[in-house]
Amino acid sequence: MTVTSEVENLEPAVRSRTGWPRITVVTPSYNQGVFLERTIQSVLRQNYPNLEYFVLDAGSTDETLSVLRKYDRELTYWSSEPDRGQSDAILKGWTMASGDILAWLNSDDFYYPKSLETAAQIFQANPDLMMLCGTVALVDEKEKLLRLKDPPRVNAEVLLRWANLPSQPGVFIRREVYEQLGGPRLDLHYVMDWELWLRVSLNFPAHSIGFTNRVIAGDRQWPGTKTAQARGEDGREVRKVLSEMFSDNRVSERYRDIERAALARAWWRQSKGELSHGLRRCALASLGKALMLCPTAFHPLKVFRHARRIAFQRSLSPAASVGKA
Repeated sequence: MTVTSEVENLEPAVRSRTGWPRITVVTPSYNQGVFLERTIQSVLRQNYPNLEYFVLDAGSTDETLSVLRKYDRELTYWSSEPDRGQSDAILKGWTMASGDILAWLNSDDFYYPKSLETAAQIFQANPDLMMLCGTVALVDEKEKLLRLKDPPRVNAEVLLRWANLPSQPGVFIRREVYEQLGGPRLDLHYVMDWELWLRVSLNFPAHSIGFTNRVIAGDRQWPGTKTAQARGEDGREVRKVLSEMFSDNRVSERYRDIERAALARAWWRQSKGELSHGLRRCALASLGKALMLCPTAFHPLKVFRHARRIAFQRSLSPAASVGKA
């Protein structure tokens, strides 16, 4: 069934006289109708004067369709049809996009007021900027603040180790990035944001990636997120990407010496994800592979604590383990 409807501590500068750049936001959605209206409202209530907003749903069976019909006249475009996953929805939206600045906002996350205006002004004030990372509030299901996640420096060496990622809801890219590098990979379902940020860091100079301490978005931490339900599959996807990159020389020689450490860290985080779902044997095996690859990559005390959790079944809950390294 198909249903459709027609820079570090950067601060905003005064808007250019040429007008507001167009921003395209894509919301991929599937059976998260309980949060979707909040997400849509957070975008529309930005009152940003040059907004293009697509909601691409994968054929939800909950209240999603009624929410989409409610906002039919305010959305640039929406659809509800089966797709190949989150990356597919984002790519469809970005392919249709006419925006100068692109972003995606998941259907359980939301923007804080004036976020789009802030992003637009920063891009206008910094013509060489290709990617902007803002501070993101990690919140629970009721939007109670858990903590603020400041944007880290987007560095290829750090990202190759699958560490210190910028929080996806707070990221915007210039259209040129998408035209040059493409969007999220269709074969990735858990780490498509990490892989895209890694591509950016490998293909654009460090000064073209900016940071702002303005709180841009709310990232909802709850047991139903894909990250919480990954069961270690995210680690397998990371190893797949790393193996490809290191085998066909997509990374420069200067990163060769961290290959084993990067792969080991993927096994380590896979072990933690498996333990969060009570998969003790899998978690132990993954931990062993991490230590065999690069034992010096992990602090002995952390290894001891994780091994003890595995031994005594002291698994973290999926929600509690989200975002932990």
